[in-house]
Amino acid sequence: MGPEVQQPSERTSDQLKYLDRQTVQWLEKKPSKTDAVKRPELAPTWADLTRTRTFYSHIRLSPKSKISKWALHAFPSERVCQLAQPRPYATGWQPELPLPTPVSRASLSAVASPRTCKLAQPKKRHPDPDPGYLVGSRPMTHLTSSRISMLAIPRAEHPKYERPRSACWPVSVSARNYVPSQRLLELACPRIRKDVYDGYDPFVVSHAALCTNPSPRTLQLSVPLPRKCTPKASTRRI
Repeated sequence: MGPEVQQPSERTSDQLKYLDRQTVQWLEKKPSKTDAVKRPELAPTWADLTRTRTFYSHIRLSPKSKISKWALHAFPSERVCQLAQPRPYATGWQPELPLPTPVSRASLSAVASPRTCKLAQPKKRHPDPDPGYLVGSRPMTHLTSSRISMLAIPRAEHPKYERPRSACWPVSVSARNYVPSQRLLELACPRIRKDVYDGYDPFVVSHAALCTNPSPRTLQLSVPLPRKCTPKASTRRI
């Protein structure tokens, strides 16, 4: 077999080896009783992962750091001097105005026009009208026409219209002294229906249905259609 087949067929090595554990995989040598108290062995990779990670413990106590003598006597290159120059402002950039903004002498000595003075006045708000003024106001007869007055009249009710009956109405003397008949009492009782487990048979035909006589129309509808009748049955009987 080639290495491509031989290598996957080999058993993977156990990273954690317990000498006191008997499993189906470790049958090369049965562990003895003295090996049962030994500590487990970790692989080098696992042992490296269990170590505490060391962090950078140097803490700068002062913002001033020491400068080496090589940095003190160093000479910057032309590229470093070019990058050290401040970036120029964009074209058209203007510095912000100082606060408070100074007012020019021409603005201080300017005279406003009548239109400017009118626009500078605050907008007048109409106060709410007096409620008594609306009640005693006169009708606007000069804006109403005969057609509008006719349309403003509410529609009359139909002569045969009956208003909803009141929930409480008087009962007549004849209704209070009425005696129902035996048939009315029989119809007023609820119909009692039995369930199947109580002896009710839904397939029982009543005596009235057995004694009834069908009408000619019922007999005509009970006969199958001629187009559905085949002559095979008649030929077999012959």
